[in-house]
Amino acid sequence: MHKILIFLATASLLQADWKSDMLKQGTELYETTRNKTVELYKELKPSELSKEESKAEHMNTLWDELLPDLEKGLEYTDKLEKAPDSSWIGSDKKDIQEDLDKVFNKIIDTLIEDDFLSYKKEINSLRQDIAANKNTIAFYREKKISAPLQSKIKTTKSEYAEKIESLQEENKSNELRIGQVKQKLIQQFSDIGVNLTPEQINVLLTRVDGDDIIQMALMMDVLKHITQQIMVLMKENSEDLNYAKKYYGLHLVSLELVVYIQQNYINKVDNLYIPKIDNIMFEAKKMVAETKRLAASEASERRRSIYEKNVQAQELTAHVAELYRQDLITSKVSMINAQKITKKNLQLARNTYKTVVLSADLYELISESQHMFSEVSKIQVPNIVPFENMQIQKKYYELTKLIEKK
Repeated sequence: MHKILIFLATASLLQADWKSDMLKQGTELYETTRNKTVELYKELKPSELSKEESKAEHMNTLWDELLPDLEKGLEYTDKLEKAPDSSWIGSDKKDIQEDLDKVFNKIIDTLIEDDFLSYKKEINSLRQDIAANKNTIAFYREKKISAPLQSKIKTTKSEYAEKIESLQEENKSNELRIGQVKQKLIQQFSDIGVNLTPEQINVLLTRVDGDDIIQMALMMDVLKHITQQIMVLMKENSEDLNYAKKYYGLHLVSLELVVYIQQNYINKVDNLYIPKIDNIMFEAKKMVAETKRLAASEASERRRSIYEKNVQAQELTAHVAELYRQDLITSKVSMINAQKITKKNLQLARNTYKTVVLSADLYELISESQHMFSEVSKIQVPNIVPFENMQIQKKYYELTKLIEKK
């Protein structure tokens, strides 16, 4: 029996050493792979094209992708004008509008896939890496306590310290990269005439409608360049009125697309975001009332003080939820104001498209619409108020996660 106990104890120690060794090998393999990836990334040569040349090349590629869909949209727009309001046989206005909406959604998907969400994906990935590193650091600190000072088979205290330091340095690098991505986003807004501070970008990246606002602003920039391409085609085909009218029709479709995108946002705020934040506010206020009732009936001063702290936390949630709701409403109002301008331009474009006019007049109208895109881009980005403090920012982030879950 004594021999069996010795054998089991020895086996247990060997298993522990084996696990520790496997962890050590796995960690070293991960770090080696990561270092090779970093070195490979450093070896990549930057683009030789200038910023303007790169953007122009990119817009030309997008134009090739979007042109068939814009032409399909124009086809449905023409059909929509002639279709009956309702029909038992054949397509009516509702059917054709659904087909047109599908084309719009396809264009939006193309634009969104056009790196519009790359900033968010990269920031989320970096934040996940930071969180994972922090967990690993906590694990290493626990292992470091019982680690030997010297060993050939086990990870020593100094080795754990080196691993911790390495992960801390990696997190600093990740935080720096997040700052660079945010700065790139600031520059993209600046390019379309919208000046935002790093604090305002933090608000956008925290709010549930932040992606919507960013995507719309950047899509407007692309549509502005698409309109520029249409102007070039009109100029090159100025002697052919049929082609001129066709290209003006593509411009008409782009305006209809903007109204569609703006309405989608307004509907989202009204039918998705506001109801969810209202529910959170209701639950938070109900919790405050319940906690106050429990505190009032509690004889123990110690337990009552804990209830009171809970009330403070719950009231903060209710307060921030109200701020959040007001911010969403303010954003919706900004979008409605921007949409009014777009609709006026769309009304004029529809009337002009139906009218046979000189191509020079059409060209001039499209040229003027370039200013409309810039104006609308500025209006539909709301006045973003930076967070008062980190506590409010953290609570906004928590509420955003709740809205996305519900």
